[in-house]
Amino acid sequence: MGCCADVIDTIKIIFWVLCDPFIRLCRCLFPRRRKNIKGEIVLITGAGHGLGRELALLLAEMEPVLVLWDINQDNNESVASKLRLAGHTVFSYKVDVTNEQEVIHAANRVKQEVGDVSILINNAGVFSGQPLVNLPSHVIRRCFEVNSLAHFWMLQQFLPRMIELDRGHVVAVISIAGHQGVPYMTDYCASKHATAGLMESLYMELHAMGKKNIRLTTINPIIITTGLISNVKTRFPLLLPLMSVEKTAKEIVNSVLKEEEEVFIPKRSGLFKDF
Repeated sequence: MGCCADVIDTIKIIFWVLCDPFIRLCRCLFPRRRKNIKGEIVLITGAGHGLGRELALLLAEMEPVLVLWDINQDNNESVASKLRLAGHTVFSYKVDVTNEQEVIHAANRVKQEVGDVSILINNAGVFSGQPLVNLPSHVIRRCFEVNSLAHFWMLQQFLPRMIELDRGHVVAVISIAGHQGVPYMTDYCASKHATAGLMESLYMELHAMGKKNIRLTTINPIIITTGLISNVKTRFPLLLPLMSVEKTAKEIVNSVLKEEEEVFIPKRSGLFKDF
């Protein structure tokens, strides 16, 4: 059984190597146009560190109004202050996105103090990396609260106005783990699968409502070299290398501006999502 799986994996790799140049050529010849987000209100969760911080720094160059949420007030304000010193318009809020009441309160403040959020980037996430039998119940619960339920609380606060206006953009930073199982990541994979299902269902729901001008983008990085996940490697490191926070953020910003629907980072990792 294992031998057959290895043969199939090898065939997939050969297929990708042969197709990759053609795919790259098509992207160069027929690139999607990047949208202008100057003056748009962009909200990022988990903005005080790691990927969220880097997204804020990159998006600021496009001159939107940035709204930064993070549970760590000091880190969040540090990012906001840096951007304000550079002349950008930034609002920062200390919010625990797993607390529905906090989300409601902070969302109301944003609506009153800033305006209607037009781009919502649900980025906050947690990871434990323990065998299932060793996982404490509070760790499992926290994983689902941050990686899955928080998306529901955020959407329930900001999606209604997008539906009313029939415009807006929701970005969910998920993971390749939202499409396959990984050992020692049972809680993480399950929570990311849940969010992937949420985004797919929401896409269908919005279309059923006739709201086709609200864009949804799901981001699926393979493994990002942050403090969240360490001491890991990919099965095919030459084809699927670990991604830096900076490079991942650039890919995400580019995909958001092009309004791509499902993004794998690196792009070739989409071929391996069923490994």
